[in-house]
Amino acid sequence: MPCLEYLAQDGRDDTQQLGEQLRALTGSLDIGGRRAVMALPHTAYQLLQIEAPDVDPAELRAAVRWRIKDLIDYHVEDAVVDVIDVPQPEGRSGGHSMYALAARRNDVRAYADAAEGAGLDVEAVDVAEMALRNIAELAPEQGGGLAVAALAARGGLIVISRGETLYLARHLEYGAEGLTSEPEVYGDSLALEMQRSLDYYESQLSAAPASRVLLAPFGSDRSAVLDMLQEQLPVPCAGLSVDQVMDIAEGVEHPADYATLLALGAALRQEQRSL
Repeated sequence: MPCLEYLAQDGRDDTQQLGEQLRALTGSLDIGGRRAVMALPHTAYQLLQIEAPDVDPAELRAAVRWRIKDLIDYHVEDAVVDVIDVPQPEGRSGGHSMYALAARRNDVRAYADAAEGAGLDVEAVDVAEMALRNIAELAPEQGGGLAVAALAARGGLIVISRGETLYLARHLEYGAEGLTSEPEVYGDSLALEMQRSLDYYESQLSAAPASRVLLAPFGSDRSAVLDMLQEQLPVPCAGLSVDQVMDIAEGVEHPADYATLLALGAALRQEQRSL
């Protein structure tokens, strides 16, 4: 099942251009009619950390809609809303946090229409955080959980997960271009953001520290950044390779960019629900 990861250029989401690209792609690869998963660009949705409503599961989405209505800049009735539950730590009473996903209904429909107009059967519309979680879930040595950092050219994403559970997601304002041009400056910033994430995960969300930090490929040599992370973080740090989580045929180039990595992650999707 192919997955389509569309990243907006210069912050603009052009679904017409996306549709043209997909029509060319499906034609050249002869994959019309195939099932597909789409991963939205981060500009097309919001991931909001909220306190979990104390309601029956059947009433959860309605309660979340009411809770986020003042956190989004459009009418909540125009939103598609989903939830990502974060388990309450063992031995801790009281409320706990969860994530609410919100996107404009028309925007989600436009992305799906672009793919379906190219002859694809859109099975689900997903987000980058869950795609990266899917890859982390298959990585070895889970232990207390894994922290994964993935970098686009001008932005990035940190997720911490354990098994199928996403505990924390944090976007970065800098990416591979910064790490390549000024590795000391942005390497220190990445280490600081990762340390803050690890501290929050351990103190607020889990009884055990994460077992490893993994840095996804970003098109440049990662060794200097990995050395910096290893020096500054209290857990082992290593490079994430796609062949750690799936079989790669001999002669096939390993993905080394953000978009391809997230496309593979979304293609690993198991959930039946869709944004």
